[in-house]
Amino acid sequence: MNDATLRGRIFIVGVPRSGTTLLQALLAGHEQVTSFTESHFFSSHYNCVPLLGALLTADPSVRVARFLEENTCQSRRVYEGFQHKLPATIRLPALRALHSHTVARCLVEMLDEFGISRGAPVWLEKTPRHLQFLPLIERATNDGIPTRFVHVIRDGLATVTSLYRASTSWERAYSLEECVQRWNQDMARTVANLASPSHCVVRYEALVDDPDSVLVPLLQTLELPRQGDLIPRISDEAALIIKEEETWKAGVTAGMNRAPVATEALKESEQVRVVAALRQDLFELAAHRALGKAMDAAHGGKEANSIKGV
Repeated sequence: MNDATLRGRIFIVGVPRSGTTLLQALLAGHEQVTSFTESHFFSSHYNCVPLLGALLTADPSVRVARFLEENTCQSRRVYEGFQHKLPATIRLPALRALHSHTVARCLVEMLDEFGISRGAPVWLEKTPRHLQFLPLIERATNDGIPTRFVHVIRDGLATVTSLYRASTSWERAYSLEECVQRWNQDMARTVANLASPSHCVVRYEALVDDPDSVLVPLLQTLELPRQGDLIPRISDEAALIIKEEETWKAGVTAGMNRAPVATEALKESEQVRVVAALRQDLFELAAHRALGKAMDAAHGGKEANSIKGV
């Protein structure tokens, strides 16, 4: 019998190729955190409809079963409990939208149960596109258990270039214009949540250049105790959260080295066009609020602030 009690939830969101997997692998190495492969629960089963919010469009049961298998869930009770809570009429496409909130809540409770079955007081879910479904997720997690959202941001040209290349391995390759639009729209979503105390921002460049300056205040924000160096565990944790077919994530196992920007992927004229189209003003707003040295100083400066050797 597992006596673990759920104490918190963490969602990492952001533009794909912005460093979300790296941060996930770092935090997954914390002794109080368990994490998973990308669930895609909300991004694959809901559509965002203006004025109406996120509406359920598909039964997530098949994906939940596959997700639990990917993450070697040992307890049948987790899936059976999820199935038991689902409304019977979810099988009827015409009625699914009526159960949008209920099913979102069932998905969160399933993750709660899975996290508890692993003996961890905090679970961490990372699907970058869940950034588009934050109102739905916030409503589904409004139950008194601390739920925090960590937005990872990265330089626009670097992110767009990496996204453009990586998408060639996906079901559908993104055009350069789509990559720029995705970065701009997701940056706007991050900026829209800056004032919320349950949201914080991590800048990829700061994370890889000076991990302590980001991880120390981040752990404090997430109410996680400091522990020994998390960096050596990146490769082991990445192996658990990256699926074999996700070849574009292979660089995470290299550790904290800043991922090089493959400039050969874009012609010089394309780079100029991308830079001109990027909403740099949104990035600067988010970067200003990012966890790092400024917050380090606000929380007491350098006094024993290293996560190494704690």
